[in-house]
Amino acid sequence: MIDVRSKHIEVSNERRQHPRLEFRCTALFGHLKEVLSVTDLSLNGLFVEVEDKTGLEPGRVVSLAIKFPTEEKAVLLKAKIVNVNKRGVGCHFLDLTPKNFDAIKNCFETFRDTLPIS
Repeated sequence: MIDVRSKHIEVSNERRQHPRLEFRCTALFGHLKEVLSVTDLSLNGLFVEVEDKTGLEPGRVVSLAIKFPTEEKAVLLKAKIVNVNKRGVGCHFLDLTPKNFDAIKNCFETFRDTLPIS
C-alpha cells in the first residue's frame, strides 16, 4: 500500500481498526507552543506533522486542542502517541466523551467522501 498524502512512503503492517481520510486542520499539543498540522483523521486517532519530536515518544499521553471545521470551538482531547516517524506522530484518542466522539464523527462523516481537487 502506498501512502500518497505528502510524499510517497511505503506503509506496511496495516493495523488500523477504522478507515482514515486525508484531512487538514490545525492542532495544539498541550506542551508545545507551535500550531501543528493534522494530515489525516479516523474515528479513533489522527496524524500530526511535527518537526521537533523531542519528548514525543510512543506511549506518551498528550493533550490536544483541535479546531475541526465542523465545530465552532476547538475540541479538547487526550491522546496516546502510538507512532513516531520522520514526518510526525500518530495518536490514538483516549477517554473520549460522547460530545467529543460526536464532534470527531461529524467531521469524519462530513469530509469522508470529498475528493482532492486536481
